[in-house]
Amino acid sequence: MSEGFVPGLRYRSRAHELWALVVESFRGWEERVNEAAAHAGLSPVSAWTLVQLDPDNPISQKELAALLHCNPSTVVDPTDRLEKSGLVIRQTNPSDRRVNVLVVTAEGKRVRDELIRRLFEPPESFRGMSAGEQDRFRDVMLAAVASDRRPAPARRSVRKPVRSK
Repeated sequence: MSEGFVPGLRYRSRAHELWALVVESFRGWEERVNEAAAHAGLSPVSAWTLVQLDPDNPISQKELAALLHCNPSTVVDPTDRLEKSGLVIRQTNPSDRRVNVLVVTAEGKRVRDELIRRLFEPPESFRGMSAGEQDRFRDVMLAAVASDRRPAPARRSVRKPVRSK
């Protein structure tokens, strides 16, 4: 980790150091998101919302909120903005007419593809790795991501004793 990223940080373990390095590797992510969103004429939140929509599989705002791990009310503003920009439309879900789904328009697909191109272009530090280093790093990261995706063990609820009066 470079000096000054987190002044005074002391690693408690190799895993701690590894996580700090992963976090530092994302140092330019926010700037990249802001630049890509501005290029598309969108806010960063609306841009990321569009990236998360699959043009081939329309979903409801409730499903989008679950995908983004947020409250359904949180996705209303960015989806309204995407709709006003002509990048998505709301349509009745053919399988459940009570639900509207977000459909990415042709223009929305074009903008989404450009956002994805800009956001996921690897930084020079990754491109500079040998093919073997990239393979090893990918394998380790795949294992880490797979581990994080496993469901957490169920917590046992502890009931408080009921007091009698």
